[in-house]
Amino acid sequence: MTCPAVPDRRAGAEPTGYGQGATAPADLAVPAVTEPMTTVPDDDPTAEPAPEDAPHRRRRHRRRRILLALGALIVLWLVAVAATALAAYSHDKSGLDQLQQLRSNLNPDQVSAPGTQRSLDAAHAQFAAAHRELSQPWMVPLEVVPVVGRQYAAVRDLSSAAATVASTGSSFVSGAHAVLQSPHGAGPERVAALRQLASLSGAAAARLDAIDVGPSAGLVSVLASKHNEFVSQLTDAESRLAHAAAVSSATAAILKGPRTYLVLASNNAEMRAGSGAFLEVGTATTSDGTIHLGPMQPAGSLTLPAGAVPVPAELARNWGWLQPGRDWRNLGVTPQFDVTASMAAAMWKADTGQTVDGVLSLDVVGLKQLLQATGPVTAAGVTVDASTVEQYLLHDQYAGLSDSATGDTGRRDRLGALASAVLHQLEGQSTDLTTLAKAMASATEGRHLLMWSADPTAEAAWTGAGVAGAITAKTVAVTVLNRGGNKLDPYLSTSVTVTTRPAGADTEVTLHVHLANSTPPGQSQYIAGPYPGVDAVAGEYVGLVAVNVPGRARPPTLVSGGPLVTVGAEGPTWVVVSQVHVLAGSSDDTVVTFTVPGRHGSMTVMPSARVPTEQWTVGSRHFDDAAPETVSW
Repeated sequence: MTCPAVPDRRAGAEPTGYGQGATAPADLAVPAVTEPMTTVPDDDPTAEPAPEDAPHRRRRHRRRRILLALGALIVLWLVAVAATALAAYSHDKSGLDQLQQLRSNLNPDQVSAPGTQRSLDAAHAQFAAAHRELSQPWMVPLEVVPVVGRQYAAVRDLSSAAATVASTGSSFVSGAHAVLQSPHGAGPERVAALRQLASLSGAAAARLDAIDVGPSAGLVSVLASKHNEFVSQLTDAESRLAHAAAVSSATAAILKGPRTYLVLASNNAEMRAGSGAFLEVGTATTSDGTIHLGPMQPAGSLTLPAGAVPVPAELARNWGWLQPGRDWRNLGVTPQFDVTASMAAAMWKADTGQTVDGVLSLDVVGLKQLLQATGPVTAAGVTVDASTVEQYLLHDQYAGLSDSATGDTGRRDRLGALASAVLHQLEGQSTDLTTLAKAMASATEGRHLLMWSADPTAEAAWTGAGVAGAITAKTVAVTVLNRGGNKLDPYLSTSVTVTTRPAGADTEVTLHVHLANSTPPGQSQYIAGPYPGVDAVAGEYVGLVAVNVPGRARPPTLVSGGPLVTVGAEGPTWVVVSQVHVLAGSSDDTVVTFTVPGRHGSMTVMPSARVPTEQWTVGSRHFDDAAPETVSW
């Protein structure tokens, strides 16, 4: 028996049993021995990475740590930026609060007050602190960030500009305080003080003009609005200082003299357009800082022959029927004092042969405000002060008079004599210039003191300072002209209601003028009328309602009221005029409409110089016209 062969298990030995050179059948072939293979799923978190992935893993870890560190730094930077921005905002807000409070409370007599300088210094400190915060090293990278960088630069530059404005204001106030609070006598010392104020104002204006307000384009809406508001206020401050410098210089030149000014004494008891009727006329001369007012003459005694003085074409078209080139009492038919004053200078030369350097108009309220600086004065046996002069000049001096007592013209209007006494007192005492400045500012704001100069440089100064009585293309004015020859204007209250409504792409504006006559019984014929030849009864107000509207408007329309007298251009405005008759104890209404281009706009209310002041209502807003006011829609 033969046993089967045992295969040799040694490595490399060929299997036996099939004979030499034989091979196993295909289905019995043994596969080659290899390393076992393990498949690791890509998403298996427990799987161990292959040894060769370790460098990649370390690099990923480093990148992750770097990114985390950068993220932490960015977060810290953003926190620092936010904290710094909030601190800067807080400083800016505090500075603006200081300026707003100062602006709302600042009167002419407070310009040199110590509290004013403290407020400006506090505002400067706040704005400077805001600029320092915004200039911190960690804030600088914001400049390269698109869009954000421009906003950042704008805020930083505005903070710096605001700090400069406050600092400039503080320096100006300090200098003005030193000038205004120092003792002043009459004459050359007053001229020197005015020139010092002119120098201070001019230097401050130049410093403001050099301020860099930063970028203005590409700003977000809120910041663009604040930027524009700041630039507007800065321009206004610069303009005011430049005007103050010009006015101070012009006033110094006039006081230095020699100059001759025509003086028109106007009484608010009998009103014209933007001033009282010119009832007395005279001249004032200046030399070495002193002013001398000569004798005043009744205007009614100076009537000129027809054609003696040419009347400008526009004035003749609107008002020629009142003969403004002949009768001084009809000169104030237009609110354009620059036109009126030029006519007055020509009339004076035609009557006397004397050429004047300028014209000054002073009314009862203006005299009252000057009396606040001088104290009581006595003239023609009458003593008045700031508390009594209005009652005396508007009423008491006319008590018991009638138009049959024309011989004693000295009793009719003592404004000229009292004005001369006030000027004499100003010359003879060391006047507090701060109080005088306050009085002058109030008088000029309300058109109670108006000035015109034949010298273009001086006239430009008066115009810029609002002393010239000129009107602009944005002026709106309601004036009531007395045509009854009486003194009833103190008893005629005037109120104006302004309403606006869309008119397609434009705006329709309506002015509702309400007049109420409260004349009490028992008044003298000289006060209550009727004036000889006037068709009226005692206490009846006979006059004209004149409404001036901005020149860019379409011509105004008289909707209701008395008969239409005229409508047309008047300087840079339109004017519409109607007649009015108001009995004692009754009222009258005049309604005027006009359309201005666009859905938004503004206009400036011109003071009427009336006593009592006109009362204006615009929506929920109420104000009087003691000073110019802006109405917007």
